[in-house]
Amino acid sequence: MSEKILIVGCGFSGAVFARLAAEKGQKVKIIDKRDHIGGNSYSYKDKETGIEVHKYGPHIFHTNSKEIWEFINQFSEFNNFTLRTKALTGGKLFTLPVNLMTINQFFNKTFSPTEAKKFIESLQIEYPEITNFEEFITSNLGTELYEAFYKNYTLKQWGLHPKDLNISTAKRLPIRYYYDDNYFNDKFQGIPVDGYTKIFERMLHHDNIEVQLNVDFHNMKDDWQKEYSTLIYTGSIDRFFDFKYGKLPYRTLKFEEIRGEEIQGNAIINYTDLSVPYTRITEHKWFTPERKFDSSIAHIEYSFQADSENNPFYPIRNKESDNLFNKYNELAIKENNVIFLGRLAEFKYYDMHQVIASSIAKFKHYLKTSEK
Repeated sequence: MSEKILIVGCGFSGAVFARLAAEKGQKVKIIDKRDHIGGNSYSYKDKETGIEVHKYGPHIFHTNSKEIWEFINQFSEFNNFTLRTKALTGGKLFTLPVNLMTINQFFNKTFSPTEAKKFIESLQIEYPEITNFEEFITSNLGTELYEAFYKNYTLKQWGLHPKDLNISTAKRLPIRYYYDDNYFNDKFQGIPVDGYTKIFERMLHHDNIEVQLNVDFHNMKDDWQKEYSTLIYTGSIDRFFDFKYGKLPYRTLKFEEIRGEEIQGNAIINYTDLSVPYTRITEHKWFTPERKFDSSIAHIEYSFQADSENNPFYPIRNKESDNLFNKYNELAIKENNVIFLGRLAEFKYYDMHQVIASSIAKFKHYLKTSEK
């Protein structure tokens, strides 16, 4: 048997593993059913405006890990973009994530940090145990801010009431009692100056890596061991096992394009009311504020129910879906020479830096076990 690795999926999970393996002298073939590399991080230059567009929604790279930041900077220079999201609710525009400015704007106050914290504490709801998204937010911020910024947006984004969502989804959102509207808390943040696709082109440019697009692994699933010693699978775990226990739930996104000279004046604006069907609008030129453009392009984002066969984006995490995933994970553990990696295979809401961290960790474990 050839000591060759087959990687299914050409997003960050697969590409990072491929690069690390190639640098250790391993022969790697990476396949993807799409017609491009980069997975959901794929970007392209719009011919009309010259703006780099994030095809599958906004991707802002951020991390606290110096190791991951140095790793990704091997393949691209990054600008100093900082995400400062706005939210439209009740006909008024506020800063997100919730910070001292948001609190003062919303309640028409001029609180100091100490005063704001004391005020919000008086609004917090107490629970014997925090078990879901709604309880987590209302126990921290009370009902009014929850309903203005979280409840309806969550209903649109996830198609579920916040009571039916895992706490982990809520914990992704910072809450601050000072004037800082930087969406992320991470030390390193930015956008690749020449786009995400260039990162993948450079990462996969290695004599030991072969890339083949427009290939569906499930057409060759029963035969991969004839040619390869190890499989790295980054697709949906339930599809790998032919939906033996049923389909895992996901959300997918659809986009509506807007063009104009100026559109909204900010990279991302969230629409948190149910009066509009979409969740947010992304205006791509603001990701590269160091560049100037004569016109602009934006995308309105809609969220829909999906499964593994319908362009899955975000795993829906709750008690029921976690139990279903655990059944599939038990099967995955028993697979020989197969590594399940990434957002779909691990059924986790990973950001890009978390995907890279997982890929590096699993490669190190693979290397250790293969050397025995």
